[in-house]
Amino acid sequence: MTIDQRDRVLELLDSGSTYLVVTHENPDGDAIGSALAMTLALRGRGKQATTCDVHGCPQYLRWLAGATEIVSEATLADYDVVVVIDCGEAARMGKLVEQLRNHPCVINIDHHGTNDGFGHANIVLPKASSSSEILFTLFRQWGVTITPDIATNLYVGLYTDTNMFKNMNSTPEAYRACGDLVAAGADFHTAAKRIYIDTSAARLRLLARVLSTLRLDADGRIAGMICTGEDLNELGLTPDALETFVEYPRAIVGVEAAYLLRELKEKGQVKGSLRSTNNADVAAVAQQFTGGGHTRAAGFRATGTLAEVRERLVAALHAALEG
Repeated sequence: MTIDQRDRVLELLDSGSTYLVVTHENPDGDAIGSALAMTLALRGRGKQATTCDVHGCPQYLRWLAGATEIVSEATLADYDVVVVIDCGEAARMGKLVEQLRNHPCVINIDHHGTNDGFGHANIVLPKASSSSEILFTLFRQWGVTITPDIATNLYVGLYTDTNMFKNMNSTPEAYRACGDLVAAGADFHTAAKRIYIDTSAARLRLLARVLSTLRLDADGRIAGMICTGEDLNELGLTPDALETFVEYPRAIVGVEAAYLLRELKEKGQVKGSLRSTNNADVAAVAQQFTGGGHTRAAGFRATGTLAEVRERLVAALHAALEG
C-alpha cells in the first residue's frame, strides 16, 4: 500500500511540544538510524523528543548519535505526538501497541508494503529503499538542517537496508541520497567498519555453530540455518549478534530462498528471518506466520519448536517457489 500524506505529516510534526519516536522490536540499522535521525531533527526544531524501542539498541549500533539515550519503556499518553517509523504493522511496536491505539496523534512513516496506514497521518512508500531514505527527502521539505550526526544516522539506515547496495532496492534515488548524506558529513568509514567489519571471537564461534546447522531443500533452491537459545547463552551473546547471518545461505549459488531461525526467550516461540534472490515473495510467506516485510526480505514470529517451525517454513517456501 502506498500512502503519501506528507503535508499532514509535516503539519503534525510542528504541532506539539513533546514527541516520542518509536520503531519496531528487534530493531535493525534502518529502524535505529531513522528513529534517531527523527529525534535529532525534532530537537533541532526546539521540540522535546525521546527515542523508544522495546528491545533497546543493538550493540553494533550504539555508537550512533543519540543511541545511548534510547529507552525501552514509555507511557505514550505523556507525549503530544507519537512518531512510528519503519514498522510494517503496528504490532511490531511490541508491548506499546495497545497504548498506540488510544493515542490521538500518531504519525506513521514506513517503506513496507504490508503497512496498512495505521497512523492519523501516514507516509508509506514501498518503492523507497528504506525509511531513512524517506526521512531524508522529508527533512529537506521540512527545512531540517542535515547535521553530520543526522546524516550518519540516515546513512546507516540506508546502507544497511540495501545490504551495502547489494539488494534490489538499491535504486538511483538511494545512491543519490547516500551521496548527499556523505556530502553532509555522514561518517561512512565508521559505519562500514562498525557494522560489517568489526566482530568478536565469540561471534565467530557463534557463526561456526550456526553454519553447522545449514540445510538445503528443494534441490538446493532453499537454504537455511538455526540458532538455539543455548548457543547464545553459552557464548554470552545477545540476538543482535546474528545480524547478517541469513546472508550466508542466501549467498549459495542456486539458492532462491533463505532463512535463519532462532529460539526466543519465551518458551515455544521462534523468530524467523527470510531472504529471496528472485521473484519469490518471502513477505507473503512471512504473513502465513503472522509476519511481514518486503518481497525479498521479511520476518516473522511463530509458535513451536525450531524443528517444527523449520519444517512448516520449508514447506511454505517450497510452495512459494513453485507458485
